[in-house]
Amino acid sequence: MVEARDVENAVIKIFGDEYYVHSKIVVLNSFSAHADRDELLAYFNQFDRNQLQKIFLVHGEIDQQEAFKDGLRSMNFKDIEIPVKGQEFEV
Repeated sequence: MVEARDVENAVIKIFGDEYYVHSKIVVLNSFSAHADRDELLAYFNQFDRNQLQKIFLVHGEIDQQEAFKDGLRSMNFKDIEIPVKGQEFEV
């Protein structure tokens, strides 16, 4: 089940630092953290490429992240980031 909600004044922790949330929080209650590449690509395939504005890949080895990024690009997803520690983004 996917649960999306707008949250006012919510705070999240990233690397121990607290940040206010200024976007929508999506909770994926039924999604396995151990999905393989094909399952993850199938999961992303259900999203509208025009509505999904940015994808951040933050888990796994860099070579696997790069390969997954290539897979997403082959499915016409455009804005995919593999952030490095300390990198900041405005959303």
